[in-house]
Amino acid sequence: MKFKSVIFTFYTLLSFSAFAQKVELGVHAGLSNYTGDVAQSMVLGETKFSGGIFARLNLNNTWALTAIGTQLRIGGSDENFSYNKSRNIKFRTDITELAGLVEFNYFKYGTGVNDKRFSPYVYWGLGAAFFNPQGMYNNQWYDLRQYETEGKAYSGVTVVMPMGIGLKWMPNKKMSLEGSVGFRKTYSDYLDDVSNSYVDPAKQLNERGIVGASLADPSYLLNEGAFLNKEGYQRGNPDFNDFYFVANISVTYRIFTRIKCARFY
Repeated sequence: MKFKSVIFTFYTLLSFSAFAQKVELGVHAGLSNYTGDVAQSMVLGETKFSGGIFARLNLNNTWALTAIGTQLRIGGSDENFSYNKSRNIKFRTDITELAGLVEFNYFKYGTGVNDKRFSPYVYWGLGAAFFNPQGMYNNQWYDLRQYETEGKAYSGVTVVMPMGIGLKWMPNKKMSLEGSVGFRKTYSDYLDDVSNSYVDPAKQLNERGIVGASLADPSYLLNEGAFLNKEGYQRGNPDFNDFYFVANISVTYRIFTRIKCARFY
């Protein structure tokens, strides 16, 4: 009976150790940017910071599953584009992203004798982004969703599809250094609070006050207090959703567990 208990304990510990060696915990930090209705092309001067944590399960030396959480900021201004300066929109948005990724290592990457300690990789996945756009009035930032600047409410959560490429390097069996660049396809056109058309400025002023009216039509601030954009005038383009981009440097720690068999005598 003791012999069977020893064998069972040994294989249990062996299985746990094998699983633990497949798990990595990591942190990442980097840069973020965006394209949308306030930036039809990426503006390097609007680059912000990002960071987060992740956990990875290496299924084998080719495939891995990763759960990742990222906090980032994006922003933009019509001042960056001469053809949009008169619109005068400026925004910033904090985003919390939670996602699950599938990773494919180009080389057989791992801790085994025949494995490579360096590999390019690609990733893709599915997640959710929780976002809160803000606009500026009188040098103060205001949450824009509550003002319904285009006359409609919208969700502060969107589905995202992360995709990207990167490099992994393992200097030893416990640690790896990684770099990646990627983008997020979103299913919202409101990361920047701009999508469709202007609302009636008189109605917005009456219901939301001068702050709400000027956030809906910031050109008011350039036109001596006059609202020039009438209801129905184009404010954004609803045909294209917003994208954001991330570039990260990561450090991971691979969990190793030494097997210590219990003594039964």
